[in-house]
Amino acid sequence: CFVRSRTGYLDQGILVRDVQKVFKRYKKNRIEMWIDLIACLPFDYLFELGLQTTNPCLRFNRLIRLQRVFKFTNTTEMCVSKPNLYRIFCVCLYILILIHWNACFYYFISGVLGIDSNRWVYGKANLQALPEGTEDSLSRRYLYSYYWSTLMLSNVCEVPWPIRSSEFIIVCVDLMFGVLIFATIVGNVGSMIASSEAARRDFQSRIDNVKRFLRHRNVNKNLIQRINNWFDYIWQQNKQAILDGQDDLVLSVLPTKLQAEIAMHVHFETLRKVRLFQDCEAGLLGELVLKLKLQVFSPGDFVCRKGD
Repeated sequence: CFVRSRTGYLDQGILVRDVQKVFKRYKKNRIEMWIDLIACLPFDYLFELGLQTTNPCLRFNRLIRLQRVFKFTNTTEMCVSKPNLYRIFCVCLYILILIHWNACFYYFISGVLGIDSNRWVYGKANLQALPEGTEDSLSRRYLYSYYWSTLMLSNVCEVPWPIRSSEFIIVCVDLMFGVLIFATIVGNVGSMIASSEAARRDFQSRIDNVKRFLRHRNVNKNLIQRINNWFDYIWQQNKQAILDGQDDLVLSVLPTKLQAEIAMHVHFETLRKVRLFQDCEAGLLGELVLKLKLQVFSPGDFVCRKGD
């Protein structure tokens, strides 16, 4: 799990798991190999063995593998059935991680500037962090730091005002990052909502166009009601792709063989029920299903008439 010398890869669409081939390919990618090796080095333990003390900052080398998280999320997004919900989850997760990092940075700066040195850093002088009678525990330090980070990145700023020049700089940088994060959240969420509602808006636009046409042509109310019922049925049955006639367009990116397999899966049982095709070979049915076009009829419509 520390290095990727045993992670399979796709070669012309075939998953390769042979250890020697995988390791040979892994060695060719020098950058990833060195990133993994450097990230695995236990600098904190080596520092402790040499100087008999620890420094958590020496673990920062593990962060250079952060890009693997983004690769994982991108790969997972291709597999999930509801990508929009997954994207929203990822955005929320990234925000929580950024707030956590900022909270850790705040407590680190408090330690550098001096715990309890003034009312901005963490300590008893900061009555918001440690009111009288409150125990100074590790959980209290983390919770207040996380609270401070959340307020700063959300631009609420209901925290003690900075005193030193360095504290003013930190607050300004935090506020700027908060503005960028807020803009990113609004942009991502807005894009996801717009994407999820695009089909509904297009469907409603078509309905409005049809209604305007019917009013302009003075169509009788009975026919208008039948048309409205048909639109309701189509949307409730989630048949937007049928209405758009985009089935062929959606599947056109796939090779013909996969298109045939999908069509067989969808229409094969229906063809089997037709007496005309019951004695036909599977190969012929496979060719026929590619030619089928699904049509939706509302109750009371004639599917066909004698002589058609």
